[in-house]
Amino acid sequence: MLSVVTLSNIQQGKAQTEFQGSQYLLDKSYINPAFMGLHTKASANLQYQVAGTGEVSGAKNYTVSAAGHFSLPKLRCAIGFNAVKNTFGNDSYSVGYGNYVYHLQVSEDIIMSSSLGLGLQQYNINLYDQVTANPLDPLARQNVYSSKLDGRVGLLGTLKKQYYLGLSFDNILSLYTNNNSFSYQVPPTFRKINMYLILGANYETEDNLVVMPSVLFIKNMGGITSLDINTSIMMEKSFVLGVGFRQRVEERNSFMGADEKSISQSILRANMSYQLNNVKNNMRIGYCYNFNAAKSGVKVGSHDISLSFSMPH
Repeated sequence: MLSVVTLSNIQQGKAQTEFQGSQYLLDKSYINPAFMGLHTKASANLQYQVAGTGEVSGAKNYTVSAAGHFSLPKLRCAIGFNAVKNTFGNDSYSVGYGNYVYHLQVSEDIIMSSSLGLGLQQYNINLYDQVTANPLDPLARQNVYSSKLDGRVGLLGTLKKQYYLGLSFDNILSLYTNNNSFSYQVPPTFRKINMYLILGANYETEDNLVVMPSVLFIKNMGGITSLDINTSIMMEKSFVLGVGFRQRVEERNSFMGADEKSISQSILRANMSYQLNNVKNNMRIGYCYNFNAAKSGVKVGSHDISLSFSMPH
């Protein structure tokens, strides 16, 4: 068991810059499903992230994500989905959720939204070609596989359709799983509750510019903390330029359960997107480059390409 856990942690060190990448910049339902149906009748998002040159690269290190929803205005609700598949080397994660969102018009300027998502998480380590520390390890040369149901909830408040504050949690069904079982010896991101707190704005200036700052705080109850600060500017309601910074710190015990150690990443992010058409329906293509500027952590950048479609109310 120790040899397999060791291999798993080595793979984490060689992983992509971040699992929760820049998807939420174009579709915030990846972190909080309560955003679904707030300003759009229907939307779809497809995103592909791949590691560039550096410690790891190539086709075995990528993330594919997809999201979509449609709203039911008469019922004040929206129904949608999120799906993410992340692969790095012999490790593979897949998560998928179906979401229900209810929007309550509290006043002329304030909307309160609540959401519930149910889905499935799958985790797999292919050890067939790996050499374990103990050749007699019963888990050598086979697959380590874990699959479990998961749930998430989200709350969102918006003011004048310009300012928003959201709080959400996923992995909430992890409380009811046997975390001492080897099948759940997976990274804390997938077996501990994650909290997402986001604050931001979409403010239009007199110069026909839209300024979009946001702050995202991510706390994993297993010892991972991230602070994500972004700002973007939309020009002529079509071209967007943005920059972002994420500080990620992971506290974890050593393999022998003794001293704690800290692994940090300071991720810089440059992004751009362009609206392909000027009609009411919005088709947008985006590009983002992430890289770690810290002295510790994996030294590799990642390229992120996305395609989004939205149909306003």
